[in-house]
Amino acid sequence: MVYLAAYFVLDYLSFVRPFHNLGITPWNPSPGLSLALGYLGGLFFAPFLLVAPALSEIALRGGATSFAVALAASLSTGGSYLAAGLGLRLLPFNPKLDSLRDVLILIAAALAAATAAAVTYAVLLGFVGAVAWFELREVAWHGFVGNLIGTLVTAPLVLLAVVQRQPVKLDLVNILQLSAILAALTIVFGYREATAFQLFYLLFLPLLWVALSHGTLGAVIALVVIQIGLIVGAEIRFGSDPGLNALQVLMIALAITGLIVGAIVSERAIAAVRLREQQAALSRAFRLRSAGEIAATIAHEINQPLTAVSAYSGIAVDATEKKNWELAASTIRKVKSECDRANDVLRSIRDVLSQGALYKTEVDIGALLSQLSDVVRDDLEKKNVYLHIDVASGVTSVLADAVQLQQAVHNLIVNSAEAIFGSGVGDRIDVAARLGPGNTLVLEVRDNGPGFPPGVDTVALAPFVTTKLEGSGLGLVVARSIAEGHGGGFAIHSNDRGTAIQLTLPVVKDKHGTDSFTD
Repeated sequence: MVYLAAYFVLDYLSFVRPFHNLGITPWNPSPGLSLALGYLGGLFFAPFLLVAPALSEIALRGGATSFAVALAASLSTGGSYLAAGLGLRLLPFNPKLDSLRDVLILIAAALAAATAAAVTYAVLLGFVGAVAWFELREVAWHGFVGNLIGTLVTAPLVLLAVVQRQPVKLDLVNILQLSAILAALTIVFGYREATAFQLFYLLFLPLLWVALSHGTLGAVIALVVIQIGLIVGAEIRFGSDPGLNALQVLMIALAITGLIVGAIVSERAIAAVRLREQQAALSRAFRLRSAGEIAATIAHEINQPLTAVSAYSGIAVDATEKKNWELAASTIRKVKSECDRANDVLRSIRDVLSQGALYKTEVDIGALLSQLSDVVRDDLEKKNVYLHIDVASGVTSVLADAVQLQQAVHNLIVNSAEAIFGSGVGDRIDVAARLGPGNTLVLEVRDNGPGFPPGVDTVALAPFVTTKLEGSGLGLVVARSIAEGHGGGFAIHSNDRGTAIQLTLPVVKDKHGTDSFTD
C-alpha cells in the first residue's frame, strides 16, 4: 500500500506537460520506484508493480485510453521494470552503490528498462490507433527520456534510503552546496540573454562539489534537487514551449556524471578505510610478534639466573636454620651475584631494542608534519578533534631518521586524540616546530584534553602502563626512546587544562660543519 501511494503521488506530481495528453511526461519518476522495489522485494511484489501504472492512470486521470489499453500498457511498463529489478538480483550488485561497478550496473538496468517500456508502449499505442504510426519514433523517444531520467534519479534514492538509512546532516557546508545548486538554477533559467541550454553546464559545478564531498548519497540527493529545479524553472521560463524535453536529455548526462563521480569517491573512501584497517591489523601483528620475540628472549636469558637464585635461596634458608652463618652468607652473596647477572641481561636486551640503527637523512619538517596530518586527518575528524600545525620561521630541515621521527609524533597525536575522545574533554591538538636553545629543534604536541590523571609518573614512564582501556602503554615510551636515540630529550607538562609533550632533537653538524637546518 505504501508503494502504491508513493507511485500515485509521484505520478501526480510529475504529470507536467504530457506528450499528446498521454502518460508520457519529460520526467517520470514512478518507474524508478518500481525498479527499486522489484530488486528489494523480488517476485512477491510483482502483482503490485504490474498493475500500479493502470491503477494510477485510472485513479488520477480517469483513463485517457480504454481500460484494456491501460492494463496492457501497465503490464508492459511494470513488467519491464520488474524484469530489470529481478535482473539486478541475479547480478553481483550492491544497492549501497559504493562502487563504480554497482552504479554502471544500475545505469545499464535503467537503460534497458526505459528502452523496453518506451518501445512496447509506443507500439501498443500505434496498434490501437491512439497515435499515428509515423509518430511512434517520437513517442518512443519522449517516453524513453522521461522514464530514464526518472529512474536514474528515483531508483538510487530509494535504494540508498532503504539499505543505508543514513541520516542527512544539514551543516554549513551542506547549506552552501544547496545554495550553489539553487544559484546555478537561477542563472540557468533567469539569464534571459542566453538560452538555458547554453548555461546548463553551470549545474555540473555544484553537483561535482557535492559528489566529491559526500560520494554517491550526496550526488543522488543533489540530482533530486536539480531535477525538481529543472521542472519548476522550465515551467516558469518556457511555458508551453517544449524546451524541457531537450533539457531532460542534458539532465541524463548530468545524472550519469554525478552518479559515476559519486561512486568513485565512495569507492576510494571505502578503499582508504580498508587500507587503514589492514595497516592497523598488520601493525598489531608486528607488535604481537615483536612482543613474543622479546618475551621469549627474556625468558630464555634470565631462566638460568632465576633458577640459580631459587636454588641458592633454598640453601641459604637451610643454612640459616642450622645456624651455619658462613654458608648462609656465602650463599646470599651468590644470590646477589645472580640477581646482578639477570639485571645485566635485561639491560643488554633493552640496549639492543632501544639502540636500533638510525638512517638519518635531511628531513623537511614542514613536509613531514603535513604528511602526518594527512595520515591522521580522517581518524581525528571521526573523534571531532581539530589538528593545527605550526612550523616556525627558520625551521626547514634537520638530519634525522624520518620514519622514526614521524612515528614518534604520530604516537603523541594518537595518544592525545584518544585521551580527548575517551574523556569528552577538549577538541584541539597543536603540533609546533621551533628552534630551541643550544642548537636544538623542539617538536611540541599540545592538547586541551583532560591531562594525565594524578599518580601517573610522567618523568619515569613505565612501559605497558596506560590510562586507556585499550592502550598498550608503549606510545610514550617509544616516543621517548626515539628522541633519546637521536641524542635528544623528552618532557611532559600536564595539568587539568591539557598536556604538552616536547621532543628535543639536537641540530647535528653536517660534513661542512654547518647546522643541519637549511635555508
